Amino acid sequence: MARTALTPQRFATTGLLATYVTPDAAGVSLRSSGKQMLHVKNASGASVTVTLKIGRTVQGQAVTAPTATVAAGAEKFFGPFADDYEQLDGTDTVFVDFSAVASVTVACLSL
Repeated sequence: MARTALTPQRFATTGLLATYVTPDAAGVSLRSSGKQMLHVKNASGASVTVTLKIGRTVQGQAVTAPTATVAAGAEKFFGPFADDYEQLDGTDTVFVDFSAVASVTVACLSL
């Protein structure tokens, strides 16, 4: 399965009405310029673990990706993302995984 590719939605002086989507079971991807944030809303009855994939290695060794929990009925913002989170394909892409996606919606927001 392909990741859900998120398009950054820019904040504006006149306001932003963000559009949210359900992530694919494989997770999401977003282009990062250091000004993007990921907003995760969990409307399910259980907590969801969000894993921020690290694209770099240290001396050839994979780095443990940080995780955070979004409680049932809660929401959290993640980011902005440092270069370490960008995948090594040179596209400035960040990967984020979810332990479950039922009743979860996400939006990529950008300054």
